[in-house]
Amino acid sequence: MSDLQISLLGIGAIVIAGVFVFNRFQERKFRRIADAHFKSKHDDVLLDSTANPEKSSLHIDEIVPKEEWRIEPKFEPEEPTFKQPHTEPKWSQEPIVEVKHEEEPIIQVTEEPKFKPQHQQHNEPAKAQQVDDSIAYVATLQAGETIITEDIALLLQQFAALGKPVHWSGQHMQTGAWEEISPAHPGEYEKIRVSLQLADRKGHLSEVQLDMFCDGIQNIAADLQALMDCPEKQPALQRAIELDDFCAEVDVLIGLNVLSHNGETLPATKIRAQAEAAGMKLQADGTFHLLNDDGVSLYSLSNHDEIPFSADNIKHMVTHGVTFLFDVPRAPGGIHTFNSMVTLAKQVAHTLNGDLVDDNRNKLDEKSIATIRQQLSNIYTKMDARHISAGSQRALNLFS
Repeated sequence: MSDLQISLLGIGAIVIAGVFVFNRFQERKFRRIADAHFKSKHDDVLLDSTANPEKSSLHIDEIVPKEEWRIEPKFEPEEPTFKQPHTEPKWSQEPIVEVKHEEEPIIQVTEEPKFKPQHQQHNEPAKAQQVDDSIAYVATLQAGETIITEDIALLLQQFAALGKPVHWSGQHMQTGAWEEISPAHPGEYEKIRVSLQLADRKGHLSEVQLDMFCDGIQNIAADLQALMDCPEKQPALQRAIELDDFCAEVDVLIGLNVLSHNGETLPATKIRAQAEAAGMKLQADGTFHLLNDDGVSLYSLSNHDEIPFSADNIKHMVTHGVTFLFDVPRAPGGIHTFNSMVTLAKQVAHTLNGDLVDDNRNKLDEKSIATIRQQLSNIYTKMDARHISAGSQRALNLFS
């Protein structure tokens, strides 16, 4: 044999030996990780009979969740007259009770306080919200080694397009504190919780959406050699349907209209003066909102005509009326807030010499207002029984 052949044989033997040693090292390392978890108090999902062994072959980008508007409730008292909800409400009409739909679901992975200290805006991730498993399907990941934000960056983007709100939180490796996971604040975590909301105003969580969610969790767990916990799917899907049915019963929007006499026009500057005197502020959506200290809208005032208000056009705009809107499940304060809106609507009607009317232009008297109050009381009783208080974080999440 030549020197070249002998050298090649020697190099091949060294490579084979290196691969064998590396495999033995990886095997011992994985055994140490597995032993550490088997000795802990946490249940091993791989041995849990309740774990879901199915793995979907569907992928996030293959299917766009179908929007299914649910049939919303309609009040039918003798007085006032209520309007049948429809899927595309236009604020130029005069709704008294209707469900407020949005063209796109508001999917928010993290929620940060409106006003934060300057140093937290740039240097500190937000403190994690408490995981609300009563309205969410919650999966967990726990790895033998650190999970960094970059490891799950792609999944963060994919889940954002899932069609239902997804919330990520992680237990920091050094501090042990739970914090929001965001690409803006890279972190190192020993455990991660991912919650998928069961229902919102677009409807309940579908089986396809849940399969895609679990598929993504399973894939990232395999990539990171992490232990995962995905609860059974069928009970979660049943809870989603029940929750959506309940939300349909209480998801209503109450409107009070102030219209001019005989088609006369009203100057928008006077409307602005009345709204701002009551503490309302013009927002980007073209309506005035009364906000509480947490920035949550209590009720709003919109132009009865089709053109929304703006800082520029309001100086020379005239209109035939305005509509006060009260989003029942989202507005904090319950009947007290509704009474505040009624009082302001009456003041505006008096100042502008207009009429407070329902959808059919029938004047709203005290008896009609009392009927609405009773219906609100019934709704709030149902919500409290399900521990979903109007204006609470749970309600804001569900009715988004």
